[in-house]
Amino acid sequence: MKLNFTEFSYGYAFTENLIRWSSTRPTAAPVFPNLVQEAQLGYDIKINFPGLPLFFQFKLPERMTRHTAREIAVLGIPGLSVPFFRMPLMRRDLSDQHAHLIRLESRFPGTVFYTSPGVDKVESFNQAYRRAEVHVRSVFFPPQDIGPLPDSAAHSVAYSQDLSVAWFCSEPKRAKPLRFEDVTLIANRALARRSRSSLDDTVGEIREGVWSLLPPAIRSAEGELRQRIEARRPPADGVPSDDRVRRISTELLVLRELTRVGLGVDLLIAQP
Repeated sequence: MKLNFTEFSYGYAFTENLIRWSSTRPTAAPVFPNLVQEAQLGYDIKINFPGLPLFFQFKLPERMTRHTAREIAVLGIPGLSVPFFRMPLMRRDLSDQHAHLIRLESRFPGTVFYTSPGVDKVESFNQAYRRAEVHVRSVFFPPQDIGPLPDSAAHSVAYSQDLSVAWFCSEPKRAKPLRFEDVTLIANRALARRSRSSLDDTVGEIREGVWSLLPPAIRSAEGELRQRIEARRPPADGVPSDDRVRRISTELLVLRELTRVGLGVDLLIAQP
């Protein structure tokens, strides 16, 4: 059974709730920012703190409700019962998405995740959004934990509704489902190791890490993308610190768009 909200809605709600988690709970529908608003929001950066890139590949699962589901009737997967979620992976003959994510994770260990919801109805999704908990009520799978796809057949990750059990299928292999608190712990440990780094350092690491993974056509479009972002930004105040913030935030906006289009992942920056 397909969920009655879209992958795009889920990805946006996840990101917006994560960013606003410590703020006042939202009371109205979100407004999608245009490039001007994004440019203004780009100034809200703690420049003097270390940063950690987090890459999310959002996936919308199906909710399986019948005992005839292959995972139950044929594979007899331990610990899995209906209802459960089936998160599809992109077939190898259709896209190199999974292989790209594994390579990205090798460049940025512990920061790349398939991200899928743990709510099954639009009412539960809306409630989680109002409470700024969509990210908390999600499950995370590192691509390297799943491993390379063995062939071009359809593969998926089946996980229980309480997010405690997960298996890679079609040949069953246990997968480790992570909750948001697990991701937070991983991020905090990494940030502690980066205590002597700055966000400037992180920007350089991201560029170096993702550049060779981007398709040539995407790399060649960087100049035009940068010009578009710069053209829509408000004038700088001429203060050196403001110039630095502007430079770093522009670079983050460029890198975010390059990774979104070129690798199909959403880039966020975690800071203490």
